[in-house]
Amino acid sequence: MTPDDAPPNLVEVFRSLRMPDCDQQTLILSAVGIHSWTVVRGGMFVVVVPEESAAVAVRHLTEVAQEARAPVHIPKLPRIQPRAWTGSILYALVMMWVAYAAGSGMFGFDWLEGGALNGGIPSTHEWWRVVTALTLHADVGHLLSNLAFGTVLGFLVSRAVGGGVAWASILIGAMMGNALDALWMPVEQRSIGASTAVFAALGILSAYSWTLETATNLRWAKRLGPLIAGVMLLGFLGAGGERTDVVAHVTGFASGCLLGVALGMVPERRFDSYGLQWAAGLFTLATIAVAWWFAS
Repeated sequence: MTPDDAPPNLVEVFRSLRMPDCDQQTLILSAVGIHSWTVVRGGMFVVVVPEESAAVAVRHLTEVAQEARAPVHIPKLPRIQPRAWTGSILYALVMMWVAYAAGSGMFGFDWLEGGALNGGIPSTHEWWRVVTALTLHADVGHLLSNLAFGTVLGFLVSRAVGGGVAWASILIGAMMGNALDALWMPVEQRSIGASTAVFAALGILSAYSWTLETATNLRWAKRLGPLIAGVMLLGFLGAGGERTDVVAHVTGFASGCLLGVALGMVPERRFDSYGLQWAAGLFTLATIAVAWWFAS
């Protein structure tokens, strides 16, 4: 509609030196059913509307302008730590070495009997089993699946908090998960595998990402996104066949979530400390070595 077709009693709601600016405003008004026209007044382009629509038009244009000026939220991402693959490589080497040693009966020792998790731990106090069971596997397929998921999730956690802290946290979360699992487990039942550590890593990653999002102004549904994704992956990957120890997966994930929240409370710059990363890494390897020494 041209200005000549416009009705009388028009009220100005916007003006600019540029015609495209007025075109944009008329397009916004037309989207909500308000008729508007662009006219020239005093050397400027002016958007006018019928008097009865003026208040609504001004309010709508003001709201759109305020939304346009609102700062764009950029999700806070963890600082990427260097050499994140180092811990994953060591994880794979330890898993493969123990698998070879157990399969060949190295040192004349029954690795499976001495290191498997069982329900008798609360009474026998064989604490080392919550660690040694993480390094044992039933077959090659079991080992390869835990290697695949463990190296990737461990790498992602390492990128966020550093390799030493990441794998120390994963080990602690897995130990907590296995300890809780042993409380539920019948005395005669045995459980082995690094899957508790894998799901502890998933829990740490999910909860740590969630703590970063809680510092933003995102709606609650978006802030819970990392945790929801972690729970969905737990359901998808953790409820396997009849031989799967689902309780260990759940307890490992829950323990990892607690540690992820705790790590989220630590200033990120603390993870830049080489001394902290080395100490945490040595603690991880020493804990595994000491646990197997007790088991033998």
